[in-house]
Order: sequence, then C-alpha cells, then structure tokens
Amino acid sequence: MKVLYTFPEYLESIINNLIDRDWVVHNFNLVDDSDVYNVSNYLYNKQVNSVTYTIHLDLNVYQFILNAFKKNKPKQEFRDAIALVAFCQCAEIELDPTYAVYEKINYRNDDEVLDEVLSDLELFHRINNINNSSIIDFALGEIDTITPADYYAMDAPFIRSNLIKYRRLREWDSLYLIVLYIIYVSHIPNISRLDKLKKVVEWMITEFMLSLVGITFAAIYFSETPMKRMMKYKVSDDPYSKQRSAFNMTWDLYNLNRYFRMWTERESEQEGMFASGDKVFNSVLRNSIKVQQTGCLDSFMNFLPQDIVLYLEKITLQPNKYFERACHSKEWSPSYRDELIRKYESLTDIKYSGEK
Repeated sequence: MKVLYTFPEYLESIINNLIDRDWVVHNFNLVDDSDVYNVSNYLYNKQVNSVTYTIHLDLNVYQFILNAFKKNKPKQEFRDAIALVAFCQCAEIELDPTYAVYEKINYRNDDEVLDEVLSDLELFHRINNINNSSIIDFALGEIDTITPADYYAMDAPFIRSNLIKYRRLREWDSLYLIVLYIIYVSHIPNISRLDKLKKVVEWMITEFMLSLVGITFAAIYFSETPMKRMMKYKVSDDPYSKQRSAFNMTWDLYNLNRYFRMWTERESEQEGMFASGDKVFNSVLRNSIKVQQTGCLDSFMNFLPQDIVLYLEKITLQPNKYFERACHSKEWSPSYRDELIRKYESLTDIKYSGEK
C-alpha cells in the first residue's frame, strides 16, 4: 500500500532543532537517531499497521515544557521542548509524563507538593492539547508566549491517591541499593577505577542481583573517561543532601529500568521511546540498549579495556558458575535487601530512608 504524506515547510526546522538536541532515545533496529524523526513512518505504521507510539518524558524535558508557559523569558530548551510537542502532534505520538511526575514527588506526600504536582500535570496536558499555530511560532522563536488549551478534564482526587498509594515503586529500593553500593565503592581509597568496577559487578552477583542499567552506569562511571555529573553525591554534604543526591541517581536508574520493562513486556503493536535532557541518562540508556540488542558487552569496548569487558561478560553470562550467590540462599528476602540498604546508608552517611 502506497501512501503520500505532505507536511508544512516549518516541520523541517522543528526536526533539525530536535536532532541537534538529541533528546530522544529509541530501540528500533536499523534506524539511525536522525531517522527517528521521520514523521511519515509513524503515521504509516499507525494508520496501516495499527502501531501506537509513546515518548516517555524525563523530569528535565517535562519541566522545560511547563516552563515554556511559566517563565517570562523563554530559553532555547523551552522552545525545543515545545518543538517536541509539535512534532509529536504531527506524528500522532503520545507524550507520557508519568515517570517525571513520580520523580517530582520524590516520595513526598504533603498537600503543598501534591497540589503543585497536580497543577503542573494539568498544565502539561493543556499545553499538549494546544491546537493552533502558536505552538509552532513559539518553538521557532517567532513569539515568546504560548497559550495553553482552556481546559483539560482530569480526575485530580483519583490521581492524587494513586501517586501516594505505595511507599515505594516496584524495583525502586533494589536500584537504590545498587546506587548506594556504587557510591560506597567510589570512595574506597587505594583501588583503581577498573578494580572498583569489577568490585561493583561482583557484589551484584554475590550479595544482591544483576542489573543491566546498574552495570552500564558503573561501567561508564568507573571507566577512565567518565561523563561529567554522573556522581551527584558529595562527601562534604549533610546527610539529608546526600540522600537527595542518592535518590536523584536512583530515579535515573529507575527510569532506565522501566524503559526496559516497557520494551520487553510491551504488546507487539506498542512502541516506546524516551526523551531526556540528561546526557548521562541518554548515554547509559543507549549503551544498555546495545547490550540488550546484541546479547553481549562489545559496546563497552568504546570506553573500557578489552580484558575488563571480557571478564565482565564472562561472569555476568554465567554468574552461578563462578560465584556463590545470596539470591539462592535462605536469607534472600525483602528484609535482606533492607538490611543492606541500612548498612550502606550508614557507611556513606546518608540519611536513613526506611520506615520510622
């Protein structure tokens, strides 16, 4: 079936700005990062093959979208975030802010925080439902203000109750523990960075459990060329600030992990992408996707010595062959994990995060 799509000239400028931003990460085989902005492909697959597409937003891009309305002087990031909204409208791609909303709450449940979060969520949907040319004019810098849709129907009480329904999201505590151990190992003196990496991965195998995104984060961070601002924790901070930094790092791993859950557990007619304004996040996600697609750690050779990569691949492919594992013992339970969390919070002087 042949279909011809035509688009307005301004769409090329919108797409070029988004390519330069490099926010969107995907897992599509044989698709270049620039080709991910081919509007015709999305429309064709949706209309002919009944495939739906969703872009999940991180807190950075979500906040850029909100700030396009909230701030008097729009930054280029705000314009490009609105360009993403415009692109998704053209391509009929859904924008999902769920992960960003949970991260913004950050397990706080006081009314002031929840009121702000719900107000922002309504504003996001009103912006996402602008149906006139102002969204394009703003994205291209021709005007400095946008006018959201007048109304968006949202069941605020229901959403509020769901946002605070659980003490922790599933798998969050496990990823938090991995972050704690990476923080702990990073400050052990007289050990090389590569030995610290091996120590982290061996600990995951013996004392806890393997995590693709945790291994990828550690591999990049403990390489000889780590990215800036990967480690948010500072020894000089007070315990509460240290906890906030550890939580911030955990949200990154949580969102990364949820992406893989979405990818591997999705229906065949559903496709997802992630839009993040965090270069570290995008690097970890792209490298993790390569591992998932290839079934090996070859992509790690771009930043790690070959012997280290081969060692990590050997022990992660057949962990039971080389190590005794706590996950196979009678002690393995949520309380076992909670004890480790408390242990490494204490060793890193991070404020206790458990039940009071």
